Amino acid sequence: MSYGNQPGGYGGPPPGGYGPPGGYGTPPGGGYDPYGYGAPPPRGNNGMAIATLIMGIAGLFICGVTSIVGIVLGHISLGQIKRTGEEGRGMAIAGLVMSYFGVACWLVVLVIWLVAIGVLAGSATYGY
Repeated sequence: MSYGNQPGGYGGPPPGGYGPPGGYGTPPGGGYDPYGYGAPPPRGNNGMAIATLIMGIAGLFICGVTSIVGIVLGHISLGQIKRTGEEGRGMAIAGLVMSYFGVACWLVVLVIWLVAIGVLAGSATYGY
């Protein structure tokens, strides 16, 4: 019994062989890649977005000085992210929000402190 090119049997290779035109040749673009084309490399986070987040967190505890730096870095990083397509937009926005919140809180604390000093100085000057 022969299993050659019988109808419905296991015949030989398709006409034209295994070469590139219509066969199982190398993928377009040349070269042999045993794992397929693969995923594109991940885009990295923007470094300024990370710095913005750090400055925003630190600004809540260090009198708001780093919050001003965080605001500047945050706006620069958002522009870079828009231009280059990097990751980190959420970090930049979170850092900006915390930086603005830090500046606002420290301004409120400064105003309350100055008013308290003014009240104490006024009562000491006009004391009875």
